[in-house]
Amino acid sequence: MIFIIIYTTLCHLFAFPGSATHVVPLESKVPFNHMVQDSLIVPKAYELFNLADSIIAMHGYKAALDFLRKYEKHYSDPMERGMFNQVMMTYQSFCGDTKAALNYEAQLSPGRTQEVYEFSENFITTPANAFIIQKSADKQVVMFNEAHHRPQHRAFIRSLLRDFYSLGFRTLFVEAYFENQDSLLNDRGYPLQNTGTYTKEPVFGDMLREAKKLGFTIASYDNDTVTCNSTEPFVCNNQREKVAAENIVSFLKANPKAKVLVAAGYAHIIKKSDDGWIKMAEQFKSISGIDPLSIDLVGMAERSSAAHENKFYSAAHKKYDIKVPSIISDRTTRQVFLSNYRPEQIDLQVVFPRTKYTTGYADWLSDGYQKEFIIELSKVNFTPGDLLQIYIKNEAEAHEKQAVPILQFPLSNIKQQKVLLPGDYSYKVVVDHGTTKSSAILH
Repeated sequence: MIFIIIYTTLCHLFAFPGSATHVVPLESKVPFNHMVQDSLIVPKAYELFNLADSIIAMHGYKAALDFLRKYEKHYSDPMERGMFNQVMMTYQSFCGDTKAALNYEAQLSPGRTQEVYEFSENFITTPANAFIIQKSADKQVVMFNEAHHRPQHRAFIRSLLRDFYSLGFRTLFVEAYFENQDSLLNDRGYPLQNTGTYTKEPVFGDMLREAKKLGFTIASYDNDTVTCNSTEPFVCNNQREKVAAENIVSFLKANPKAKVLVAAGYAHIIKKSDDGWIKMAEQFKSISGIDPLSIDLVGMAERSSAAHENKFYSAAHKKYDIKVPSIISDRTTRQVFLSNYRPEQIDLQVVFPRTKYTTGYADWLSDGYQKEFIIELSKVNFTPGDLLQIYIKNEAEAHEKQAVPILQFPLSNIKQQKVLLPGDYSYKVVVDHGTTKSSAILH
């Protein structure tokens, strides 16, 4: 399935129709060098999603990113350029390059106007984890959203899974998983390259891996298979939202005492619409009579620079020392701060700290990991920007190219790399150069 991200005040993921024109041939027998050097055939920008996924499956993440970069100069049309930027946001995030993903995001919109916002003295911050678990205790359904190029949101959900399990939650619905592509995910306990779309991103993969380790069942809900050709506003969007809601409702009818988590994209979790586009959460509430706890992770997150931050996020960091994901609320009324949302739309909104790169990569990539390892790189001939990939050893040995790394990020010019990882696995470390790969020693 191919998606296009439309950036409005509230970002959202729309289904985008496919096209068979101007596609670069990508058969398994086509040599990679020939494929990327064919500059006469320029695909439509949205086609790059499928092409990049195919290259990852054949040659790896770095090769896919190198392939995409070769086409960057060909997209000058504003719509095509915007789509290309969204492609690059996605695959830079897959490769663990947070800064690059945010830089491409910044190209989608101009810097914010110099608006100023100030929080009153009555507002306080509370660590989000404890706040969310407290609010979820009496809920049957809890919905999170994410920005698909921000693995930080998945790392945050992963950090909550153990506490949700203790509350009786046992099912995790995810938008990016397709059971018809990978029917063995729950038996196997970890994702592969063909499990879904964003599931090949390492943090997403480990969110699923952690869920399975705790005892969750992973379920798919976004599997509308009916073609929609309507050109009327919102008709196709509403069809997708309705099917998604009905899939979750059907599960609850069969399992009336079940408590479920839903990890969705962008605006799907809004419970009250202002126009004719009726989101999944609103349709779910209407059909089931269950009021889900909707938690926004998208609106209060960092951008590439202060110039692109919204006024609420900037004001929060100016007033508060936000070192962990937090909730802002009124100390007297207990009403939570929701920036551009209304209480009937969203229940909670998480404010994220700005990223630190204390070990050479984004701190939240290894959020919750406790054991420090050293990777010896002095004998590896690599170029800065090559990808350091850490696989769980038995997954890599069993599935080879189909395996999804647990951690991945671009290397700088160093001889040793410190990483934090779970202490209960054995690992295989690879440096991905694009056309070749090297092994490295972890100790």
